Amino acid sequence: MNIIITGATGFIGKFLVDYALAENLNVFAAVRKSSNRTSLAGKNIGFVELDLTSEESLTSSLNQFVEDQGTIDYVIHNAGITKTTSNSEYELVNCTYTINLIKALENTGQQVKKFTLVSSLAASSPGTGDQMIKIDQVGEPVSAYGWSKKKAEEYIEQNCSLPYVILRPPPVFGPGDKDMFPVFDLVNKNLELYVGGKLQLLSFIYVKDLARGIVAATTSVIKNKKYFLSDNGEYDNEKFNLLIKKYLAKKTLKIKLPLFVVYVVAFFSEIYTRLSGNLSQLNIEKIKELKCSNWMCDSRDFYKDLAIEPKYTLYEGIQETIDWYRNEHWLK
Repeated sequence: MNIIITGATGFIGKFLVDYALAENLNVFAAVRKSSNRTSLAGKNIGFVELDLTSEESLTSSLNQFVEDQGTIDYVIHNAGITKTTSNSEYELVNCTYTINLIKALENTGQQVKKFTLVSSLAASSPGTGDQMIKIDQVGEPVSAYGWSKKKAEEYIEQNCSLPYVILRPPPVFGPGDKDMFPVFDLVNKNLELYVGGKLQLLSFIYVKDLARGIVAATTSVIKNKKYFLSDNGEYDNEKFNLLIKKYLAKKTLKIKLPLFVVYVVAFFSEIYTRLSGNLSQLNIEKIKELKCSNWMCDSRDFYKDLAIEPKYTLYEGIQETIDWYRNEHWLK
């Protein structure tokens, strides 16, 4: 069975490749001509150059793939952006490029067994009170990033002729992750940083459990379904920091920043980003998500339907992540 994985050179993508290989799939990483492939060096995989900006170019490339390899059995669409200087770019990359890929796959006439979209919890509306967010909860995303993912989901649900599964992970962490690294780094420097006066209820998933779950859903008989994919735990941001402190054996100073201060920082951060071209982790769109008090999602249906369980507890994932950061000298 041939599987094409987009975003394969990124943080999550590298683990998707490993788990797909473990399932004895013929893995092909979808890359751009300019993609840095060093993270996949030494792996027994093929590469296929795909231009997601053009349905016509994609159709041509995928037809050539079929001619060379015989079939397109599975596709995991993991490529996308989580931060940008332009809100319209979220929709272009996360939604329009997804539609281009689906149309091109349909154009090939291949009997694709499953198209898997790696979406995001941000495509949901926040939870109310202390109740877990259900996958069928009615409501709107709070950020441009969330809207771009939701619009891609809606296109698939309404227009895609391919069997599909949509997976919405919450914050993902693990070896090689840069987005969550500042949290680990601050605790290592004896600091904890919180936004606003309330704790956030949160879900998390360790990258290895996420990749395993995505591959399992892709190769399963389940189709035309949407799930959250967390580790099924119920946490808050203080709990996450507590477990980091425990493994690092650190004592910390807790700093709670008023929301207006964070907005000011984000404002100047965006100015710096526009001037320098270096994307910042903090921007106004991100604050829209940070100020919501409940991002805790219900993944029980996923584990019930797939008949699997997470392999890692939150603490075990944190331990492995810290060990990697230390070995790579990210944590000093």
